[in-house]
Amino acid sequence: MSLTFNTTSLRWVAPEGQAIVKISNATQQRFAIKIKTTNVDVYKTTPNTDFINPGFTLNLVVCRGKAPMKEDKLAINYIEVSGNAQRHGKRVNGLQPGVKPNVYMITMKCEETPPAPGAP
Repeated sequence: MSLTFNTTSLRWVAPEGQAIVKISNATQQRFAIKIKTTNVDVYKTTPNTDFINPGFTLNLVVCRGKAPMKEDKLAINYIEVSGNAQRHGKRVNGLQPGVKPNVYMITMKCEETPPAPGAP
């Protein structure tokens, strides 16, 4: 089992706005996450690094600043960590050497017309 995400894409009708991605941990393991985007000048996330404990759900807030409309990507990097792992600045201690994180990709689009009702 691993983390679960409530969406595979985010869409904005206006050139700026905010969306929430829910990241759930239904496992018995603790995970560290790091968020990256293809356009750091336009997109800001809160948090951009964090831990998700077993049984918890994290609300990742994605804010889009005013910018030309184009498709971008949001990468959620996540890896299992020990229960006592801590963040030191931008680094997380307690990671096993050589273990690569999992990456969950979300497509982000800003469209001129609203999506049809029920569309993702």
